[in-house]
Amino acid sequence: MSRQEFPRAVKVECIKDATRGGVIYCDVCSLPAKKFQVDHIIADAHGGKPVRENAQIICEPCYLVKNAKDTTIAAKLKRVQAKHIGATKPKGTLRGPSFPAGKPKPQKLEMPPRRPMFVGE
Repeated sequence: MSRQEFPRAVKVECIKDATRGGVIYCDVCSLPAKKFQVDHIIADAHGGKPVRENAQIICEPCYLVKNAKDTTIAAKLKRVQAKHIGATKPKGTLRGPSFPAGKPKPQKLEMPPRRPMFVGE
């Protein structure tokens, strides 16, 4: 599933809603946001849609915490889905005949000296 960006209209509306007195505030910690992002409340990997109801302004420190949590949840979701369809890690090394050991390398042959193509070389 590819990542879905918010349309420009949704971003503008979200920023307008978070702006008070000319300052943009984080929707998570309610502090002024020097650097911010328009973020999915429910991650798009978990079924969140790029609509205004799923958008929030989030400052950089809050985003770092939320992103780490979302990444953990997404990894668990992938593991559960893989287990559900039967795609699991191998239990150990594969057993079978091995390659023959110690085959000697062929000797490199030397080329004879090159003859001049033109007279006088």
